[in-house]
Amino acid sequence: MEYSLSEEQISIKDTIQRFMEKEVTREGAREIDEKDEFPMKYLKKLIDLGFMGLNVAEEYGGQGGTVVDNMIMQEEMSKICPVLAWATGNIMLYGNSIIGTNGNEVQKKKYLPKLVKGELIFAYALTEPNAGSDAASIRTKAELKDGRYVINGSKIFITGAGVADYVITNARTAESKFGGITDFIVDAKSPGFSVRPIKDLGYRGSNTCEVYYDDVEVPLENVLGGPECVNQGWDMMMRLLNEERLLLSACALGIGQGAFEYALNYAKEREQFGRPIGRFQAIQHMLVEMATELEAARQLAYYAGWRTIQGLDAVKETSMSKYFCAEVAKKVALQAVQILGGYGYTMEYDAQRYLRDVLVLSIGGGATQIQKNIIGKQLGL
Repeated sequence: MEYSLSEEQISIKDTIQRFMEKEVTREGAREIDEKDEFPMKYLKKLIDLGFMGLNVAEEYGGQGGTVVDNMIMQEEMSKICPVLAWATGNIMLYGNSIIGTNGNEVQKKKYLPKLVKGELIFAYALTEPNAGSDAASIRTKAELKDGRYVINGSKIFITGAGVADYVITNARTAESKFGGITDFIVDAKSPGFSVRPIKDLGYRGSNTCEVYYDDVEVPLENVLGGPECVNQGWDMMMRLLNEERLLLSACALGIGQGAFEYALNYAKEREQFGRPIGRFQAIQHMLVEMATELEAARQLAYYAGWRTIQGLDAVKETSMSKYFCAEVAKKVALQAVQILGGYGYTMEYDAQRYLRDVLVLSIGGGATQIQKNIIGKQLGL
């Protein structure tokens, strides 16, 4: 079994690391957080470097990379500016992956080349006020009228909806809980489509929104996969869950690693009682535990990624990875605040930002408790 990084993947890692350190910087990340602005200028720079085509087939203008390539990119970005990793998801996950996996050939040719060039941004709208973990209980409804679908309803916690050109929208088209959901490619300029930004605790700048549909019309050709894919939305979502869990695992790893390195450097420089605090055993043990648990989480995540690209069953492993990476990163970020002491509790230091950003990763994309339910079923419980 081999799941070490290839030369190409090492190049991706090094390139993104240099980009984050030179182009984004910690100061840039703080500015995004303080202004709560979508990081468009940095996203455009990544587009210019060609990274938005990383997970798109070569025939549509991409590099034909794997989910592991994308994980490497997400982890490196999250070490300095987690919200930029989140923003790339509006192209690479909600656009490239959804269209590439579930779109028909016409849709792939129409959207993928533009996504690769950064000419389009997508968002994905599933969650509703009364349908979070129970995602199949959505009430937003699409009705066929005069050869077009008309959507009415609302969504909540939709990342990037206010900056997206298209929003992949899950709507109910039949009574069956799981077999009555259809995915639509909704033009955000459509009459009746509107959004309201939500202020978040962390990942500020992600443009998280409530979304409203008031008689929004969608042509038949904008049914994801084509008109023959009506009522197949739930199955489409299931095809992407492993990838989503892996990318969120990578985001958690990056935040955890960033928080750890921040605390480690502080412990080497901060002096009390005549020596750096990193020389005290209590602090040493905290940092050792942080480093060890992060490495264990990383091994699990990339093993799950390896199983996925090998075409092996990986539902159990990706669910384990998603919950474990999120919980480890949350613990590490909290310990980083503790190591910085009073400074960790101030907004002038990055420790608090890592903690605020990481909290959502044990909630979004399937909460930790939901992941444990999935694992339990995989264990035959």
